[in-house]
Amino acid sequence: MKKRPIYLLILLIAFTLFSCNKIKDYLREPDPSPLVETIHSCSLVSYSANVAYSLINGQILPHTSIIRSNSGFPCTTLMTIDKTGMGNYPVNDMAAGVTIAGLWADENTAVFSIMITKYEGQTSTLSVLGIKTIPAIRTENHISIALASMDIQMNPDEDALLSINLNTLEVQSELFRLEAPVPNDVYIAVLEDAYFMDIENNSTAGNLADDKYTITGGGQLVKVNGNDAEITQQAMVDVAITPECQRNPVNGMALMKVTGLEDENFPELGTAVFEFHSSCSGTAGIYAATGMYLSSNGRNVPFEL
Repeated sequence: MKKRPIYLLILLIAFTLFSCNKIKDYLREPDPSPLVETIHSCSLVSYSANVAYSLINGQILPHTSIIRSNSGFPCTTLMTIDKTGMGNYPVNDMAAGVTIAGLWADENTAVFSIMITKYEGQTSTLSVLGIKTIPAIRTENHISIALASMDIQMNPDEDALLSINLNTLEVQSELFRLEAPVPNDVYIAVLEDAYFMDIENNSTAGNLADDKYTITGGGQLVKVNGNDAEITQQAMVDVAITPECQRNPVNGMALMKVTGLEDENFPELGTAVFEFHSSCSGTAGIYAATGMYLSSNGRNVPFEL
């Protein structure tokens, strides 16, 4: 055998081994942290609204308080929840307390401004998280809420945040957001840049312990760390959480699409669609996966709330 073919064969084997190692390093399980943090945020806002509706209707809940401008409607309210009063919150506690300012058109219709103190997510820690002008409406056994990314402020000024001064047209504009069609597909929800939450009280108004929280919507997160940059698009459809299971969602689907660039300019691309099931095991099934998540197809992966 001539030397040239031998050299070519050695180079081919080396290139194959190098490529296999690169592929092995590239393939990975999806990190659900951005989705988990969004679920925490949405569920905490939903829980706060749930408490507000209970208090405005005269129910007494431990470790909460309410001040209202007058006994009838319309009215304004200022409500507080401390951590020890969050025993019915459907996922693990992240807040030391919540303050809720409300502008009520009637006992079923409100616009909220919410201040969450010492909010602690899995990927970041914030002293204060402010959420402004959240429209909410109650119909029979449901409370519906709309939350857009434009409503969220990091470390806001407390006095400015908890002052809601909206005229009639602005209130109607906020409530109109609740009439927007809710997406029923994760590939549509990822374009929303808003989340729609539903609270179902199981016909036991005032008993927060058995309420079901459902989240649908999507948005985009951008993270830059030195020369690393990452864009995460995410979406959820009918993602349900209940107080009975604090480990994982028990229904629905979620999508996560990551586009990133590392120091060595090696692109990271991956899409994963999670499917949640009723078993409270701290996992989710991978319904479909591409790119760097390809090897997770059809498997159960950790998904801990």
